[in-house]
Amino acid sequence: MAHASRERFWERAAPALRVVGAILLAAGMVHLYAELVIFDARMFGARAALSLGDPRVAGYVAERITDEAIAQRRDLMAYRPLIVGTTRAVVSSEPFRAGFRRAAERAHTALFSESVERFALSVPDLGVLVRSALAHDPALAARIPASLRAGVSVGPSGRGAKALMGLVKLGHRFRRNALLAIASGVLLLMMGIALPRDRRRALLNGGAALATAALVLFFLPPLARTALTLSLHDPALRPVAAGVWDAFVGGLRLWALVLAGVGVVLASAASSFASHVEIEEIGRRVWTRLQKPARTWQGEILRATLLTGLGLFAAFRPAATLYGLTVIAGALLAFEGLRELFMLVPPRLQEAARQAEDALAEAREKTSGWEGARTWLHYALVGVLVLGLIAAAIFFMRSPEALPQTPAFTDACNGDRALCDRRLDEIVFPGAHNSMSAAELDGWMFPNQELGSVSLLGHGIRALLFDAHYGTPIGGRVKTDLQDEKASSAKFEKAVGKEAVDAAMRIRDRMTGPPSGPRATYLCHGFCELGAVPLVTMLEGVRDFLVENPGEVLVFVIEDYVTPADIEAEFRESGLDRFVYRGGVVPPFPTLREMIDSDQRLVVFGENDATGVSWYHPAFETIQETPYTFHTPEEFSCRPNRGGTTAPLFQINHWIETTPTPRPSNAAIVNAHDFLLARARQCQKERGKLPNILAVDFAMTGDVVGVAAEMNGLSSRGAPTASGDEGSAVPADSSGAVPKPPSE
Repeated sequence: MAHASRERFWERAAPALRVVGAILLAAGMVHLYAELVIFDARMFGARAALSLGDPRVAGYVAERITDEAIAQRRDLMAYRPLIVGTTRAVVSSEPFRAGFRRAAERAHTALFSESVERFALSVPDLGVLVRSALAHDPALAARIPASLRAGVSVGPSGRGAKALMGLVKLGHRFRRNALLAIASGVLLLMMGIALPRDRRRALLNGGAALATAALVLFFLPPLARTALTLSLHDPALRPVAAGVWDAFVGGLRLWALVLAGVGVVLASAASSFASHVEIEEIGRRVWTRLQKPARTWQGEILRATLLTGLGLFAAFRPAATLYGLTVIAGALLAFEGLRELFMLVPPRLQEAARQAEDALAEAREKTSGWEGARTWLHYALVGVLVLGLIAAAIFFMRSPEALPQTPAFTDACNGDRALCDRRLDEIVFPGAHNSMSAAELDGWMFPNQELGSVSLLGHGIRALLFDAHYGTPIGGRVKTDLQDEKASSAKFEKAVGKEAVDAAMRIRDRMTGPPSGPRATYLCHGFCELGAVPLVTMLEGVRDFLVENPGEVLVFVIEDYVTPADIEAEFRESGLDRFVYRGGVVPPFPTLREMIDSDQRLVVFGENDATGVSWYHPAFETIQETPYTFHTPEEFSCRPNRGGTTAPLFQINHWIETTPTPRPSNAAIVNAHDFLLARARQCQKERGKLPNILAVDFAMTGDVVGVAAEMNGLSSRGAPTASGDEGSAVPADSSGAVPKPPSE
């Protein structure tokens, strides 16, 4: 009696277990999706950047940027249409998306703070991007405020939005419980299938419940989006909210379809054992239920409301209705197709079971115990099927393929995808020696380069070697601040030659009058009298380059005659400190992709004193180099110099010393592709290390960028080549001979 009572209880409870299990499983999937897409800061930032691809979101952000520009410069009001069009293009650009993504990552913490109702997304250095986009109109570009920032304040402004924000915060608090909900749902679903006497029908109903819950989940995002947008007080925000919603929640519908597929497979497997087509019977029951009035007035109100709502939705959203009906029809067709396939299985299973029973009968008599074991074996097989399908679905949903791909900051690192997964010490950087000493700069004597540091970056140079000195502006020139004039003159005479020192002293003697500005840090080669550029000006140019090129990683090697504190101050004033690499400079180094993702894309070394600044590293504790005083090409060698042979990075100094006047004619010889490549290969072989910096004079002469690319295993078009490894052949010159710079 008690046993029969328990059976009746579980028969009645099984449908509820199946329904609750399906709901829990679907809810757990939603929670898992939120954990991957919303609760993770990096993915949250990526989704925020992805939303900028929606014209509704991009247009709104462009309008806000324009408003900010006009608020700072009222005279820009007349140019509003032009600025809006330009900022639309800027918002769609890779540099802006990269900055917006990082801003969203920083705002992520504020979003899930219990005490914060609103948070701001602010993209710095926006003025750089807008000015660059307006380069065709220099006069208008000059009017764009340099301090322009893209500031967007975000916060719930309606009941629906506030309720959604509260729900998201609650989910974030319990974000680790997604798998618990999924496991509980699976357990209840299996109990609802295993406990009833008619387990085939229980499996059919369980699959149907799971598919129904998944289809509800499939149609929930667009319905929730509509409710959210209607709840917003500001009509201008409604299309923006819809665009952002789609960027974050769009991938959930794929998950729902996968879950529905699991339910359809289970239901079709169970239905295949029936002697009639159950889908038609279910359809007839549903249609009959819709036609007949409900038994209670409450049920009739619910039925009327449901039919009215569906009718209005079909009338106002015909495309969405057709889409939904297509999805349901597709699920039903898949059900029938799978059912037909599963109908091929039972006869074979029955034959296999019969053969197994005959074999066992010869060994022993069949007992009721074996019958029970066979029944439980069937249960186990069904359980394995359910668990296997759900596990496969969860495995798929946790894979990158389950989510729509979000754009990376950039597809290339330092110009090529092949470099992204390489560590810093596995990259060759084309470099410029005395990069601040340039012929393009007014008043610069004895230049080492055709172009200045910032211009060189635009031509592929990625390592800048430059000198920093103190100086005071007087009468249009800069006077070097020499603490011990005689000792300093002797030191610089050794570096730049007596002729340059004499020229500097003659200019220095003619500089009279009071200072026209304060003492500051300048880029100078020994004597600022021979040419000087404020360090902060160059650093601002590098900052602009990094803003406009989010996939580039640079190296600075500073011959410093100023304190580390003043170097730090100049970086901070220029805004370049935002990009400095703050990790360690010992192996294992980060990959270029890791440096780009963290936006720490500038590694800074100081030759003389780098103490007290965490991101300013002693150069020759990390870099080993070759000698740098060669007077003829035949003198080139690869023997160790500063940094010994144990430092993890390797710099090749590759120029002919003709102080005080560097000669482009020498660069034409030693910077030639074959000559430079041969020396780089020779030094790589002798030192057993990949050259990380190829430092040359007159970097626009010859092919240092091409040689670095080839050393990196890239062809001239940037594609990986088979000749990129250490043992690859060196191309011959026009005579057919391979050039080999002699060693000492």
